[in-house]
Amino acid sequence: MLLFPTIYWPFDYDQGTFAYGGSAILHGQRPYLDFWDIKPPNIFYAYATAFALFGQSVRAIRLFDYLNALLTVGLLTHVATRLWKDRAWRNIAAMFTALVFILQYYLFGHWDTAQAETYSVPFLLIAMLLVIPKDVRSELRGLWLRAALAGACVGITFYFKFPNALFLLLIAAAIWTHSGGNRRSQWHGTLWMFGGSAAIIGAESLNLAVNGELLPIWQITTSSTASYVSTNYSGSFSILHNLRASFHALDLLWVVLGLLGWGIWARDRKQQSEHARSLWSSAVLMVFGCILAYAIVQAQNKGFTYHYAVLLPWMDLLIGAGLAHLARGLGQLDRLSLGINAAILALLLCMLSFTWSSQSDLHARANEFGAMLRGETAPNGYVAGDSLVSYVLTNTKPTDRIFIFGFAPYVYWKTGRQPATKFLNTIHFKPATVPKVERDELVTSLQRNPPELFLVETRDRYTSQGNTNDDSRTTIALRYPELEQLLHDRYAARDTVQSTIAYHLRH
Repeated sequence: MLLFPTIYWPFDYDQGTFAYGGSAILHGQRPYLDFWDIKPPNIFYAYATAFALFGQSVRAIRLFDYLNALLTVGLLTHVATRLWKDRAWRNIAAMFTALVFILQYYLFGHWDTAQAETYSVPFLLIAMLLVIPKDVRSELRGLWLRAALAGACVGITFYFKFPNALFLLLIAAAIWTHSGGNRRSQWHGTLWMFGGSAAIIGAESLNLAVNGELLPIWQITTSSTASYVSTNYSGSFSILHNLRASFHALDLLWVVLGLLGWGIWARDRKQQSEHARSLWSSAVLMVFGCILAYAIVQAQNKGFTYHYAVLLPWMDLLIGAGLAHLARGLGQLDRLSLGINAAILALLLCMLSFTWSSQSDLHARANEFGAMLRGETAPNGYVAGDSLVSYVLTNTKPTDRIFIFGFAPYVYWKTGRQPATKFLNTIHFKPATVPKVERDELVTSLQRNPPELFLVETRDRYTSQGNTNDDSRTTIALRYPELEQLLHDRYAARDTVQSTIAYHLRH
């Protein structure tokens, strides 16, 4: 119920790219050959699945993402009860874990959801569930099969984002922690886990190779992706930067009170004597998951909030347990039951998040929904508006090809117009240094077959796009003289819509 309003969220720029890719797949096109982007393929297949199930609309993706979030919440509660097994407070910890994730989902907002990272999280949680059984007696039962399936789940996330493969180390650590201390079983489980992961990655790699997509994605990863990360205009993100950004995404208040709860547990000698060893090993396992997530974020060097989605499950499980300890501590003061104290604490935390610690983000979400209820903003729209879409529909025929130098692949998808090149957006062509093969292909394809409508953005100065702060119009003028000449010789600038100059082909 708390997450249901998110099905009315709009699309942002990233979702527009994924939507075109998902739609193109349903029409028989191939990633990297017929349409080009630096993201691994599974995000496009996720969007294709959503469109196949619910129709091609913004609402379809938002509904699919809502179901993904519900699945994540359910898995988090199950992992929590298994991690903190045999504790009287495990269900309270599970409740707090779910609640903090829901809060963070709103902190992420429409831009940072329906992303490759958010679709990876359920598979990582399923992998953890597979290797952490309900009780100690079940730790060796079918370990080889559970480990192989867990590895396969992590393998699926590899083609969402390649650094996700690091989470194999977390699953291996969970196998060693929950295999009854049997060294032989630990090694066998770990080998089966790596085998399951290799099988899934190998199968998808083979499928990509058969379709001719494997070599292009390898070339993109080693050239364009590497260039995009290394020439980030925003600068390199240090560990300190990432810690600061993650606390913003997590809500610092919940983190601090979670740590306070763990401090209360540390001072409770009775609790320590009963559960110290097993509880400590579970907590260390989650800390290890956080460290791996930070390493993944650091490797991407862009500082976008959605990168921290792979951090949420492990941090939320720690926060949830800490808040359960805090509720227990309050029970020693007010003599109320654990459940009542937990409910009071949950309501208090949510109120403080909305009025204080996450005020700006949560108020922004509330204002967005308020505008929808008042009819000022249409639900399931596009953050930049649809005026450019309307212009394209009015001034081109369905058979016309168009091209956008900028960051608006949404227009291709919404209008049904084919892009004049396979390059969906040109943010990877903004840096001063661009891989020569991609640059030459972009320029040559436009020169040989000029599109009917050539759209150039004028205010897309995004600090994550290359090592300059030039907008697309300036980028063409300074670094693409061939395209500048093409616009001069063959096109007429007729209109400016949504800060985008519309150049019409002169026949």
